[in-house]
Amino acid sequence: MTSTTPKLRLAGLHAIPGNAFGLRRVATFFFAAGSVVFILLILERFIALAGAFSGIAIICFLAWLLAFVVTPLVDGAAGRFHIGRAQAIGLVYGCVALGFVALVAIAASIGMSEATNLVNRLDEGTATISASLASLQKTLGISTGTIDLAAIFRQAEARVVPEFKSTMTNQSGAIAGTAVSIIGTLFMTLVLSVFIVSDAAGLQAKLRRVMPNRFETQLDLFDRSVGRAFRGFLWTQLILIAIQVCLTIAVGLIFGLPYLFLMCLVAAVCMPLPFVGPGLALLPPIFIAAAFVPSAFLPVALTLFITQALIMNLVVPRLMKKTSGVHPIVTLLSVMIGAQVAGIWGALFGLPVAAVISILANYVINIQAVQEVEGVDLLEVTSAIRAAYPEATPEEVLAEAADQAEAIYATQRDERAAS
Repeated sequence: MTSTTPKLRLAGLHAIPGNAFGLRRVATFFFAAGSVVFILLILERFIALAGAFSGIAIICFLAWLLAFVVTPLVDGAAGRFHIGRAQAIGLVYGCVALGFVALVAIAASIGMSEATNLVNRLDEGTATISASLASLQKTLGISTGTIDLAAIFRQAEARVVPEFKSTMTNQSGAIAGTAVSIIGTLFMTLVLSVFIVSDAAGLQAKLRRVMPNRFETQLDLFDRSVGRAFRGFLWTQLILIAIQVCLTIAVGLIFGLPYLFLMCLVAAVCMPLPFVGPGLALLPPIFIAAAFVPSAFLPVALTLFITQALIMNLVVPRLMKKTSGVHPIVTLLSVMIGAQVAGIWGALFGLPVAAVISILANYVINIQAVQEVEGVDLLEVTSAIRAAYPEATPEEVLAEAADQAEAIYATQRDERAAS
């Protein structure tokens, strides 16, 4: 008896032509490319819509930063004077508002007066600089046939000074309007910051309700990281501005330079600018010395350059690392990347953003370092460290746990190598 194996019939299946696969590939590529283009168009519209609200976003961001700076002052005032938080907020923000009004009033009176006087004396100052260059060239024994420093300066003066005077004259209305706009923005920032500080606990409670409870530790870490990074960054900028203003005042008083308030105002405005700010802050006193006190030009220039070089290379890196906990290399890279991505705002606030990212990354790395060591339980180690150091923050506890885990791993590795 023979059994026959049934044969399978491929009913309904026909050979697919080769060009059909090519058409499918073309269609797939077409729809994929169309989808990408559509997504890019949606993103472009979204960015354009977000750009329309950029002014409001900047005000909110500045108010948030001001709240970071003012909150410790409010807490300190409440504890020192034994008053309620509402009274402390009123006291601190009243002082801030009075200081702002006083600064605007002084800048409008003394600053504009000195600026007007300086513009009227520009011809005198440039003539002094030209004569000083001619005298310097004669002293060095350089022939005017080789190079004429005074003539080169006069050519530059003929192009720059009239254009500067014309701009100051013709654009005075626009400058005044811009100043009024800035004052209005700062006023709105101040008011919004008052509301943020007043209801800080309520805002944090609402944020915690939105976040799942399992992310409570990460949310606390993020809150502390942002607070430390941005508060440290802003205080660092204020300290650098104060140092540069004090340096300008000292140099101006020692060497008898005029327009002292105007020089300090320019130094305070320029110092926060990344890369070019410190250099720009040196130009006004050097130019004033060259134009109106030629005998003090060389001592002023040397004093400013040497002192600022010491400050920027010795004080600033340590100050940045202490206040924001970021390595100087990360500081430089964050400013460069921020400027590339978001222009001047990215350059200004690239450092605190990098500080937050660095702290969060260290937290994740330390957790992984502890979990990878055999025989080490993360909860037991952190509990023991927290019991020994109750004042330590969670990230400090975790960093200590990572150090202990690395030491245990090194011991285990040596034991394995010995056996």
